[in-house]
Amino acid sequence: MKLDLHTHCGEATCIYTPTVDVVRKIVAAARAKGLDGIGITEHYNKAYGFKVREIIDQHFPGQLLVIPGQEIDKGKLHVVVLYLPGDLTFRFVGHPGYPKVDDFSSEIDDTIHGIELRNPTHDDEMDQQAIRKAARKHNLLLLQNSDAHFLSDIGKYHNEISIEELCARAS
Repeated sequence: MKLDLHTHCGEATCIYTPTVDVVRKIVAAARAKGLDGIGITEHYNKAYGFKVREIIDQHFPGQLLVIPGQEIDKGKLHVVVLYLPGDLTFRFVGHPGYPKVDDFSSEIDDTIHGIELRNPTHDDEMDQQAIRKAARKHNLLLLQNSDAHFLSDIGKYHNEISIEELCARAS
């Protein structure tokens, strides 16, 4: 599946209570980029993604997989939390190196399952060599996501991965 696991659709639409019209635009933006699904990961707000998923299930069934989530601070890291089937939670470091952390690897613990290698919003601040080293050290899945803050940015980067693989790594 083609999945962009780090999007901010509430910010992208400037509407923080999703409606059928807003969700139609989100679905259209994701499908235009050939995506099968997206993680909706508002800052400190997991309810938004669940509401979008509910609207899709009611009005646009089968058109787009939505994985609800949120982006939170965990120490000096920004961590994206995805709520997967079976009450599983997959967590990954979003845009490591932003904000500036001298040794982000030391902040990673066993609750983290992945790390972004590429993110178009923060690529200039991300040290790919350090990210790859941290991924090896902590056995993290390397990801590339859009971190979309505009609908047109959804799918700029995406992963080709199955939900089953995310679930297998999740806790």
